[in-house]
Amino acid sequence: MRFNNFPLKSKLVIYIVVGVFLVLAVSTAVIISTVTSQEEKLAYQKSIEMASSYANQFDADMKANSAVANTVALTMENYKASNRTEVIDILKNILEKNPNLIGVYVGYEPNAFDGKDAEYINAPRHDATGRFVPYCNKINGNLTVVPLLHYDSSDYYQLPKARGEDVLTEPYFYEGIFMVSHVSPIFKDGKFVGIAGADVPLKYMDEVVSKVKAFDTGYAFMVSNTGVLLSYPTHKEWIGKKSLYDFNSKEIARAAYDIKNGTGGYIETVDSTTGKPVVMFYEPVRTGDLAFVLVIPKEEMLAGVVDLRNRLLVISAISILFMAALSYMIALSITKPIDEIVQDFKSIAQDAVKGKLDVRADTDVERDFREIPMGLNEILKAVIVPVRESIRVTNALAEGELKERVNLDVQGEFRELGNTLDKFSETLNSIIDDSNAVLTAFQQNDFKRPISIHGKGDFKLLTDGIEETRQALDMITTQRREAEKALLDYAKELERSNQLKEELERVVNTSPVIVFLWKYEPMWPAEFVSENITRLGYEVEDFTSNKLLYGDIVHPEDLEKMAAELEMNVEAGCTDYTSEYRILTKSGEVRWVDERTVIQRSKDGEVHLQGIILDITEHKKAEDALLQMEEIRKKEIHHRIKNNLQVISMLLYLESGNFTDRDVIEAFRDSQNRVKSMALVHEKLYQSEDMVSVDFADYIKNLVDYLFQSYSLDSRKVSLKLDVEKVFLGMDTAVPLGIIVNELVSNSLKHAFAGEKEGEIYIELHRNRENSTLQEKNYDNSGNTKVMPQNNEQTGLNGATGDREEKLTLIVRDNGRGFPEKLDFRNTTSLGLQLVTTLVDQIEGDIRLDRSRGTGFEISFFKEMNSK
Repeated sequence: MRFNNFPLKSKLVIYIVVGVFLVLAVSTAVIISTVTSQEEKLAYQKSIEMASSYANQFDADMKANSAVANTVALTMENYKASNRTEVIDILKNILEKNPNLIGVYVGYEPNAFDGKDAEYINAPRHDATGRFVPYCNKINGNLTVVPLLHYDSSDYYQLPKARGEDVLTEPYFYEGIFMVSHVSPIFKDGKFVGIAGADVPLKYMDEVVSKVKAFDTGYAFMVSNTGVLLSYPTHKEWIGKKSLYDFNSKEIARAAYDIKNGTGGYIETVDSTTGKPVVMFYEPVRTGDLAFVLVIPKEEMLAGVVDLRNRLLVISAISILFMAALSYMIALSITKPIDEIVQDFKSIAQDAVKGKLDVRADTDVERDFREIPMGLNEILKAVIVPVRESIRVTNALAEGELKERVNLDVQGEFRELGNTLDKFSETLNSIIDDSNAVLTAFQQNDFKRPISIHGKGDFKLLTDGIEETRQALDMITTQRREAEKALLDYAKELERSNQLKEELERVVNTSPVIVFLWKYEPMWPAEFVSENITRLGYEVEDFTSNKLLYGDIVHPEDLEKMAAELEMNVEAGCTDYTSEYRILTKSGEVRWVDERTVIQRSKDGEVHLQGIILDITEHKKAEDALLQMEEIRKKEIHHRIKNNLQVISMLLYLESGNFTDRDVIEAFRDSQNRVKSMALVHEKLYQSEDMVSVDFADYIKNLVDYLFQSYSLDSRKVSLKLDVEKVFLGMDTAVPLGIIVNELVSNSLKHAFAGEKEGEIYIELHRNRENSTLQEKNYDNSGNTKVMPQNNEQTGLNGATGDREEKLTLIVRDNGRGFPEKLDFRNTTSLGLQLVTTLVDQIEGDIRLDRSRGTGFEISFFKEMNSK
């Protein structure tokens, strides 16, 4: 509805109300903007002050805990008594008086406390070094004192030593407790002599922070300067394991960056737990490089602002309603006389619509509006004459007198009205004549004669309708002829198609393959199966009637594998794949089949399966026969190699009898042992199941037993200890490694125990251990062995791992006289050690020598990918 058509009274009301509304809207918007902005700033300021207050509280706690470590360090600097028991009692007293602490300790450099470390080696509350490193703790609930661990390498000791200043460690888990350590260096005469520290569990921090509430549902948590969660009110499993960067939010990542740089602030983000918009405030805890984080739902924080805004909007609405009522009263006083004239006009118009053109308007109205009815009466008088003439001509046209014309001498638009009626008569006459000619052609089935005269307006609808009818009839006639021809062609094509279908069915039913069409449902109901299913003893009706499902004839041992393979290919979007499995005939016979499955998908995502199944049982039997022949051939090869090597070993033994020189005899025996080690590998391969890998643990035992017998040693004098894991090695590794073991054990048997009453040879083979027995042992407070590196000689022959799977370590050690100090085992005239270094290079391994307790060789290498 256009605005010009609105009543005058409505327009007046609208103008006044809109004006007042605009004034009130602008003023209200300014007021709301100013007030809500101030309220929002106050809400943010209140939250920032709350976060800062809690951050300062925790900063004070961290300073107090740091002061404990600093106080212990200062006490030790001025302590002169050097009484270890007294110092331990001091630590206990400090721990009892500080319930927030989990442990208090001091740690001194070697002999820096009292110069008596040697007297306390492995004594209670001491470790194997005897150093004064007591750790007083309540980790297990009760107060206990144990020696510190890993002080030679850990940051809690090494950082204060290197920096000479107080250190606060990053949060870490120890014995299941999440904690931080405050550590201060101890100096005497300006020289670093040790450290003093206090361990603070972060559980109390989580308990305090989890109780923090802001507004209705706001909560708080603590993080380290690296973003790791130190507390969380709902997800306790995140503590110490999840960081701010794990929330995958750019805003939270920016906050983590500020926290890392020690700055505070706030961000707006979405709470990962509730999914609501929140404001996250964060303030640094300066002493501990930590940060306090306060999370408040934005709608709660700004609830007061929203309430104030709503009140102002209500006041504005009431004002607008009041002004609308006032506007209505003003408009009513103006429009009342106008409504009376309009009502008179309306009455005249209704009479004119009914054909009463002799009615006249009442001129007895107020002076300002009197010209309006008088002018209307003049118009009615001038209109009535041409209207009556037009009615006469129109009636003549309605009776079919198309020759009738207007006979009236008028001017202006009334003359145009007469000309229009005359033109209408002429046009209508031409259209009727042309349309009759076309319709006459229709009667004679001639649809090619088009309409020549097209009218306008409704006459155009008439002429266009006749023309469209003609064109439609013409097209229908043409299409009917074409359809008759197409039907004849389709009938011939359908006959040929049916013949081809019958031929294809004969080919499928006589071929060795069976065709199935399945539903992708449990056990695969069959929608179609070719008639040659009778090859398996079944009938087509067994499947199409759902009496049998395809899964019912799959071998039970292959059913799960086949189902998993099908599901994997369907989910991967494959269109076809091939698989082999076993099926059962109706008589219960097991047959191998090769299936080519085609996966079909409809537009709505429904899956159907089409399979072509070929019996490959005889092919499988031939493959099994070939595999058995291959296994027999491999066994024969390894058996012959073993026999030939044993013959060579025997020949070396017999040939050594022709000599009297001990060096020559020894050389023959060494060669015999080397040949024996290779023969033993082939014997183990011959005995293995896969003919590819050797049980090297069993191999080492047999080889060493043979060497002990070969050197005719008294088992009571030299004992053997084996710590060998069950490891399978391929021949390329087993042969050189067997010769290495042979050479190292032979060297120990020949040289290590000359003149000794008794001794021990130790062989170890293990996987993926960080340290070995060649390293110095240390002990923690629970008695578990901890290993520390010794000063060992090491040579890395080849560090490349290539296509390797896992790292193995072989150790051959004796506690005999020891390897000569001045002799380099990598550069010696001994053929045995030359063989060892060469073969280690061959298996791409590393070898090192330990001289600390007798002689020990450690060889690290990688197991082949194809070994077990």
